Amino acid sequence: MEPLKSLKLFVFFQIMCFSVFTPLFSFRALPPLATLALALFAQAAILVYLHFTAIRPLGRFEAALKNSLLDDRLGDSLLAAAPDDAVYLREICRLVERSVAYHIQKSSAEMFDRQAELSALQSQINPHFLYNTLESIRRQALIDDNIEIAKMAEALASFFRYSISRKGSLVTLRDELANIKNYMTIQRYRFNNRFLLEIHMDEEDESAYDCLVPKLIVQPVVENAIYHGLEDVLEDGKIIIDVVVTQHNLILTVSDNGKGMDGATLKALSQRIRQQGLNAKDETLGEEIHMGIALPNIQKRIQLLFGKHYGLQIYSTLGQGTDVEITVPANVERNMD
Repeated sequence: MEPLKSLKLFVFFQIMCFSVFTPLFSFRALPPLATLALALFAQAAILVYLHFTAIRPLGRFEAALKNSLLDDRLGDSLLAAAPDDAVYLREICRLVERSVAYHIQKSSAEMFDRQAELSALQSQINPHFLYNTLESIRRQALIDDNIEIAKMAEALASFFRYSISRKGSLVTLRDELANIKNYMTIQRYRFNNRFLLEIHMDEEDESAYDCLVPKLIVQPVVENAIYHGLEDVLEDGKIIIDVVVTQHNLILTVSDNGKGMDGATLKALSQRIRQQGLNAKDETLGEEIHMGIALPNIQKRIQLLFGKHYGLQIYSTLGQGTDVEITVPANVERNMD
């Protein structure tokens, strides 16, 4: 029984004793000594009951709590070995577990961002040298009146500057879409204008431009659409980014009119994303599963930042293309960064 209930019972029995034994003593229904002895016996019984139901469990819980504070292990806490009658044990254990889970999630998000930044740093060779070289190419192209090369060099420099140099894990959707446009400029030059990018957004949803989203959550999806959906499309390849804002969510849908996926591949890829696995090898599905390498990464980043209710959903039909739906909160505060 909980200590508060025991204390309430103790007060109740005290009142009962006063109500019963006082009239007995007043009307002398029993001899005074017998009445006094009976009252003392009742009091002692109540105190013994209170000791076993409240005082001793509190003492055991205090000892278990002190031992737990001396133990550095969280997952193997001595609270788990506390007596069953230790009061509020389950409630405090649940509170501790929730606190630990929150701090683990927060630490995981920070660690994941640091790993992403480290990977970007490891993949660059003196970014200023790269930017200066591209700028030199652009200037020389302008001198030679080669506008196309100048545009490509400028787009490539902007893309790398956004991907490598910008700090922080959150950016505005406006910046993210601008980076996609630079990326598609580069790809159109590479693939001889085989692909077209369209961004659809209703006028009432234009506030979405100022929404904060994790950096580089759209570009890997577009890259997958090109290399795994539109690779065999020789002309009229199209990527459409549809932006919708609801009361609470920002929904980005990246669609392509490529080859799509069959049911087995789609199911395996969706399961891979739900499990948030980052292993790039899957011998059972061959090369097609490699399009899922970046998507679990995006799923993990979104859920570490915003929770399990956000992330990716994939819809695809063989020969009809693929839709990747990205859902994030619409009102993310800038101080999350």
